[in-house]
Amino acid sequence: MSPKNEVLPLNFQCLKYVSNILIHVLSDDEGKNYAIVEKYLLDATYEVIQDLLKLILNTENLDASTRFSCLHVLLREDIRRVDTGVFPHSYYEKIMEILKAKCGNLQHLNLKGVWVREHPILLSNLLKKLRYLRVLIMPHIPDDLVLETATRLSKLSVLDVSGECTFSENGLRNLKSDSIRILHIGMYGKKEICLDGDSSDVMADVIMQLPNLNVLKIYSFAGSALLKLYKNKPDYKSKLTYIHDTDTDKEILEAIVHLCPKLQSVHLNSPQEGVLCSLGRLKSLNSLKLSRPVYRDLACYLAKSGGRLQVLKLNLIKEHRIDVSEVCIYAPELQTLECFKLSLCCLQPDNYFMNLRTVEILYCDVSGNVLRYLLMNTPFLKRIVVGDVIAMTDGDIFRLCADCEFQCLEELWFSSARCLTATSVELLMGHCPNLRVLGQLSGWDVSSSDMEYLRTIIISSNIDLTLLPVGVFP
Repeated sequence: MSPKNEVLPLNFQCLKYVSNILIHVLSDDEGKNYAIVEKYLLDATYEVIQDLLKLILNTENLDASTRFSCLHVLLREDIRRVDTGVFPHSYYEKIMEILKAKCGNLQHLNLKGVWVREHPILLSNLLKKLRYLRVLIMPHIPDDLVLETATRLSKLSVLDVSGECTFSENGLRNLKSDSIRILHIGMYGKKEICLDGDSSDVMADVIMQLPNLNVLKIYSFAGSALLKLYKNKPDYKSKLTYIHDTDTDKEILEAIVHLCPKLQSVHLNSPQEGVLCSLGRLKSLNSLKLSRPVYRDLACYLAKSGGRLQVLKLNLIKEHRIDVSEVCIYAPELQTLECFKLSLCCLQPDNYFMNLRTVEILYCDVSGNVLRYLLMNTPFLKRIVVGDVIAMTDGDIFRLCADCEFQCLEELWFSSARCLTATSVELLMGHCPNLRVLGQLSGWDVSSSDMEYLRTIIISSNIDLTLLPVGVFP
């Protein structure tokens, strides 16, 4: 049986109650209750105010004026984190002014949803006051002025300036910091970051000027930058643990291996022939994502170095079928396996994934035998997602439940399983002791009346199980 819903903690119940009162009291546009509420909350600890702010700003379908009123009242000097959420354009300046006036000790600022790129001076003045900021998320926003101000934040460790920003090559070259460890920059699939200049040259300088950089995200041509750096400073060693590169050749890989000995995670898009065979020289590598790799090279890498892998994500391998049981043999420590647009088979069904926890299969040619192998030979499986048409029946689910305990299974997603009915839902619900999410039942042979009946059972039995899709069933 799926687990029972636990009684919600008293602190959460109190937060919900107080947040509802605040929303009601502050729902007027005139702000006449601001002073009363601020006085009432004066003695509340920053943890309480922080949780109230998070709960209210994340409330769905709450109008912008009420969210702004709550933001205005709840913000104060000891608040450490603000995720603004989406606001209309007319609120941008007001939010910047309030943050500047009230949040001098902020450590985390997420401006997704408040696109203030038209107010660079206002944003720059705000950042100057946030001396303790550690995380700054502002995609599509910075120009040279904002970027320069952000680099002066001595405690900043995470900086997100991804998307279509307006900083120049010179502005990006001024990105220098000993504290930044994670940098999000650029756009997926786009080689140029700035409007002017060769981005690989600029990014080579940026990597040099961020000596403690561990993760370079979004930018998908890191290899070219590392090659430029390698040619100029072959003895340099970076602290990078993750990179993403496109069209990697052997020369680029040589630069990556020499400059990034601590790499733990790599994403390669369309690596050239012979590249993957040499990837085993990265001894700390345990997470690998490959798009359009050469199959022979993939097989070579798995045979030699697959034993170190914990995460394997494969996309768009068209010239060969991928034997999941062979992956099991070569990568026994694998914990996550993701497959996108592959043709899958299983030729050695007696092998077990003893460490696999998560499986995602999307837009693949996958047979019932492969699916049964993954379900039956993965004893610690927690999550499985299959986004393809499968022909499993209620009888197949019955036999699987008879043969496997599914003690660890928490999420099961079959997007298109027209032969499965409400009977399979009841079987899984009754058999899997930790199952909490089951979907997508809109792709099963489950009617709206079946769905209503199942949800009635779940509610009346206090079962912690979500049937997807949530809401009105088609």
